[in-house]
This record gives sequence, structure tokens and C-alpha cells, in this order.
Amino acid sequence: MQESKASSHEMRDDSFERFVLDDADFVKPILRENLLKSYIYGTGDALEAFRLFCGAFSTDQETPVRMVLFSFAEHMNVARLYTLNEAERRFDTRDIILSAIVAGRATFIVRDTEEGTLRSALHSVCDTVKQTEGVKISAVYSRLIPLSDIPQTFGRLWSCKEYFFYSENSDVICEDKVKTGDRSAAPSYTGIAQAVQSGDEKLTKELLCGFFDTLERSMPPPALTKTYCLELYVSVIRNCDPEMIEEYMKGIDLIQRARSLGGIKAFITERAAEIASANKPKESIYSQLVKDTLRIIDENISNEKLSLRWIAKNHLFTNVDYLGKVFKKEVGKNFSHYVMEKRMELAKELIMGGKRDRIYEVAEKLGYGTNSQYFSQVFKKYTGQSPLEYKESVRLTSKQ
Repeated sequence: MQESKASSHEMRDDSFERFVLDDADFVKPILRENLLKSYIYGTGDALEAFRLFCGAFSTDQETPVRMVLFSFAEHMNVARLYTLNEAERRFDTRDIILSAIVAGRATFIVRDTEEGTLRSALHSVCDTVKQTEGVKISAVYSRLIPLSDIPQTFGRLWSCKEYFFYSENSDVICEDKVKTGDRSAAPSYTGIAQAVQSGDEKLTKELLCGFFDTLERSMPPPALTKTYCLELYVSVIRNCDPEMIEEYMKGIDLIQRARSLGGIKAFITERAAEIASANKPKESIYSQLVKDTLRIIDENISNEKLSLRWIAKNHLFTNVDYLGKVFKKEVGKNFSHYVMEKRMELAKELIMGGKRDRIYEVAEKLGYGTNSQYFSQVFKKYTGQSPLEYKESVRLTSKQ
């Protein structure tokens, strides 16, 4: 009885296989879509389905092919389906072995096609979809692979999608051209917030260029890059007019939703220059005596000896009481308060961006010498948080 059942089962399997092979034209559309998904995901009896596919399409697992993945700037199912149709129109249907929407990507397996012809067809698809649907798409294609390597190749091409975050001007790329930089290299925040606060537009732009150059070279995962940029942006907008802070805070959402580093770079650079321009001191406000005092403060901010008396005696050779009165009249605050604010703003920047700096090292860099406890007290009085609490709050804010 059991042998009879087994024989009956084998006959049904044989009948189904003959049906697939004899009527391949009828089942080709179903095979093309479902096989690609199941073979990539490894679901069901994917290997058996792959064997049937090779028989139905007169191919084998060693057939040289290329995989193509289309990525979309927006989540639009209509655009994905349009891309499938447009790509099938651009290629000879005999060249397309498999096609489907897999994990949100329009995915194709095409026969060995001359690379120049392939790139031309992919550029045409990207241009047409952008013009017709108003959606920016990009395509990454594989090196020549045997048909059996589809699952592994899908994983490689999926990781290549990050490349387009850093290269928004390129819409078609071969996986062999995608280079990954030193992802351990973190950008430097040092001096940026201070340059914005002092109104130095030129220095602000120079430091921002260095910051973004590091990101473009190292190419961290886009999520990490956005975290770096959010930390930078928060440190910059703290120096704006308090009445404008609510408006500038809207930029956090724009950065989180950005599709390219180029867009983030242009946005932050524009806002930083805008705030720096607003902070730029008017030439007629300060006398030469106060200008010299401000310059000496900037040059000696890390010096423990920095004081009004030290400047008056060793640099400006003038009466300390007179210098103090002139400074307060023109700057609007006394010398010690100005220096404290200057040091605290720089401390916030160092604590946020100086990944390797300990609190006592920050204190030393800002003229507090070995008295890190006093530095922490001043910092908490100024910000309402200890240095460690401040660093954690910035980290949490950037993740929101």
C-alpha cells in the first residue's frame, strides 16, 4: 500500500514537471517572478524550483548573467512597477531571464550583455522614470556571475545602495566601482561652533569643508553619517539669535530625511554661514583696544594665566581698571564673564566632538589646568548639566 502511494506521488511529480517543461510559455511569467524571490530568500523548495526553472528556460546554473537592482529615492510602488515595465521595454525580452520586485527593489537577471550596452539601457530607464514619474532612481549592476550565485550577489548589491548617498550625481554604477573608505575615521567638530559664534564666515566654511571631506572619504553607513551631521548642526544653531532657535530646529527633521550627503552639506553650510554672518561684529563697535583684547583672548583661551590683569600688564601695557571699564562698556559684559562663556561654548564642542577626550583633558585645554572638578562645577552652572550628562543628552537628541 505504501509503495502504491509513493508510486502515485512520483507520477504526480513527473506529471507536474512535464507540464512545466511542455507548457513553459504558459507558466513563464509565474516562474520568473516567484522563483527569483524564493531563490534569493531561500524560501520553500528553492533549489528544486531552480532546477525546474533551468529545464523550462533551457539554461543551467553556470550560465553567465548579471544582476541589476534599481533603488528608489521615494517609496512608490507605482514607480517600481513602472521601472519593471520600462526596463523590460529597453531590453530584448530574450535577454531578461528573471525579474521581480524583491525587498522593494526592482530586480533583474539578464544574460551576458556588453557592458556599454547595459549601462546605456540602465541610464535610459533612470532618465525615463525620472521624467515620467518624477522619481529619482539609481541602478547598480553586478560583475558577470553564474546563475546559481543569485542569492549571494543580491546581498552584495544591496550593500552598494549606500554608495548613492555619497554620489548623488551618479545613477548607474557597477559593483566593482563601489569603493568603501576607512569607516573608522570620524570627522572633527573642533573650532566650527566657535567660528560661527565669533562671526567668522570664511573660517566656518573652511572647517565645514574639512568635516564633510572626511565623511566623503570614509563613507560611514548613512545612518552614522546623519548622526555626525545632527551633532554638528545642533552645535551650530546654539549660536543663533534665541528668537530664531525654533525655526532652526526644523532643520533636524530635514537632515534625518535627507537622501544624500550633498543635500545635508549644502543645508548645514548655508545655515552656519547665515548664523555666522548675524554674529559678525560690526567694525565700528569696538575700539582698537578692545579688538586687541578679544584677539588675545582667542589666542590664549587655553592659558591658565589668562586674566584681565595679565593682558593689561604683559600685552597691552595699560591700566587694568581702565581696560576693564572700556571692555565692559563696549562688549556688554565684564571680562571674566566673557572668557567663561567663551570657554564653556568651546567645552561643549570638545565634549561633543572630542571622542577620545576625558573631562580632565578638556579642562586642561580650556585653561583650568588640573582643576577638572572646578571646571565641571562651572560647566554645570552654565549649562545646567554636568559634562557627562551633557554628552549623553546630545547623543540621545541626535538619535531622535
